[in-house]
Amino acid sequence: MKKTISIFLFSLALVGCQNDILQEKDESLSSQNNLLSAKASNENNKPDVHTQIVLGKKLINPYSVENMQKAFDYYNKNVANSGFSGKKVEASHYYIKITPGSESELEVLNNLDDESSIETPVLQDHPLDYEVIEEGDYYVNPQNEEDLYHPVYTTIPVDYKLPDGIKYEILDALYEPSEEEYNVETVSLYFADWKDDLEADGISIGNEDELKKYLLLTNAQKSSNKFYPAGSITIKNTGTGNIEGLMKAEISYGRIFWWHYTYTDNAGNFNGTAKKYRGNVQIRAKWRGETATIRKTWNEVLGFFVSDYLMTLNKNNNGQNKYIDYTSFSNGGNHLWSKGTVNNGLRKYVDYCNANGITNTISHANVWAWEGNKQTGATPMLYKYQQLPLMSSFANIGQANFWHNLTNILSGFTINLVPKHLRPDQIYTGLNPRSNETISDSRRIHQLIFHESGHYSHASKVGASYWAQLFASEISNIHLHGGDPYYDGTSPSLQAGARIGLAEGWATVTEFYVSNSYYNSSIIRSNTGSSRQHMSNVNGILEGFNIIDRPMNATRTDEWSWFSHGLIVDILDTGRNNGTADQSVHRNGSGAFLNTVLDEVSIQSGSIYNLGPVFSRLTSSVNSAADLKNPLMSAYPAQSSKINTLFQNYGY
Repeated sequence: MKKTISIFLFSLALVGCQNDILQEKDESLSSQNNLLSAKASNENNKPDVHTQIVLGKKLINPYSVENMQKAFDYYNKNVANSGFSGKKVEASHYYIKITPGSESELEVLNNLDDESSIETPVLQDHPLDYEVIEEGDYYVNPQNEEDLYHPVYTTIPVDYKLPDGIKYEILDALYEPSEEEYNVETVSLYFADWKDDLEADGISIGNEDELKKYLLLTNAQKSSNKFYPAGSITIKNTGTGNIEGLMKAEISYGRIFWWHYTYTDNAGNFNGTAKKYRGNVQIRAKWRGETATIRKTWNEVLGFFVSDYLMTLNKNNNGQNKYIDYTSFSNGGNHLWSKGTVNNGLRKYVDYCNANGITNTISHANVWAWEGNKQTGATPMLYKYQQLPLMSSFANIGQANFWHNLTNILSGFTINLVPKHLRPDQIYTGLNPRSNETISDSRRIHQLIFHESGHYSHASKVGASYWAQLFASEISNIHLHGGDPYYDGTSPSLQAGARIGLAEGWATVTEFYVSNSYYNSSIIRSNTGSSRQHMSNVNGILEGFNIIDRPMNATRTDEWSWFSHGLIVDILDTGRNNGTADQSVHRNGSGAFLNTVLDEVSIQSGSIYNLGPVFSRLTSSVNSAADLKNPLMSAYPAQSSKINTLFQNYGY
């Protein structure tokens, strides 16, 4: 009888104790949620400025095999009928440090960092077991082009095989707890003094007695606060005033040692489904992956394991949006906006290609994007093809001078030659406002991207040697003719000028068509009115194109040019089909009238934006606009006479 009463009284005491704990927990959780919401608001609304990560003290590792074993032992001792009795902890992961010592090792690591599967380790440029006092975008800040060999940190499963040639040091053997082991993980976090992560879970434990009470309660409830990180990232399009999703951008998400990759969709939404998390989870923009690596500063070019901090999520603010607004470029602002705008321009181009007959689109490109004093773009393809020696040979310029012209004149910067894996496929400058803008215009930046991406597709189709000759010709002209990559259409030779005219004409058609498909307008460099103006009826304007013979002495614009875009538009449009001349005119090099153009060609089907009929004929044997005639006549024999007439009227 006394035994029964004792048990009954103990049960009442236990229930009362649990109720007290539950009440205390609810009150604590409410206040913690308010605190966390305020903290998250401050953390996630930092200015868009490129900042360095600031680390503090080294932390006790709650996930080391040793400390997790102690946590299991403690839990088993203090929780009756524990399901983990006799648990022997063995390493599931290794926390490692890689110190590259050669360019070949850097290239292997670069290729690994460019992957983004669920198994790919997320490489970091800072140690992971240190307190982060201030979040930022990079930790390593290389001093010059030779300052490349810095430690790399990551976590790998114990059975993961790194690429051949990569040696590493195991800094710690780790154990990744399962969701069922949540409370054991809580024990380890408590004894490692990771109070911030516990507070992010809404757990307030001041001493060991409170820890034991917490375990007693939560063991009965089997509670877990783990969540899949999710949210969205949006960006201001200053050309339209609309807010867009950050399109198909690679995101790394994680905490401490546990990191994974995912991608946003076209609306900017992301879901981290590789792992459930607890505590504070960092969300970072990697600016790498399937489309391109985008680097805006020299320390990013040289230290390719950097990524940009976006926001911190926990169970209380999961699902929130990170909005990248446009701010002033002064004082280092608009770092995220600039890269996000370039990212979206590239992704718009990729989506256009997939819908409109361009089979060779942007893929794993290396892109440099600078603010710059003038808007320029270039597509040297030096990462994809790594043809610098061949280019300099074709241009008859030493490699050092060739590189100097490329970086100094095109990008506005001078930098010594960097390893092959860091060289650009594309360069963009002029992301900051132009003289006629109060703020940078996303449409203007995107149109430049569409032009250069047209070059990228062309280069990918025709191959390395063709592109080396073409780009070398333009650099040679820059070197010889005061920075003008095109000159009069006859330099460095008539053949080279013809190839330039074809390539630039194709890229110009691409920029106009893609811009019109997204914005219903394009910026036209015109003979009349403003020298740069938005035009909605681009096809109508180019129907009045003036093809100028080479050498061209008249002023070249988008309407008067020796480039081939007027011809390509006439190939792709519906033609007149009534025997009357087009508005287009063929003129000599000084601009004097020679003949009107008869365009009755109509080979287009489906979308008016389909560029496939011309792009499919841009093979490595097509070195001029004139070379397009025979492939088109073979592909469309019923219109061969009309095609021949069109080319003759253009002077080909």
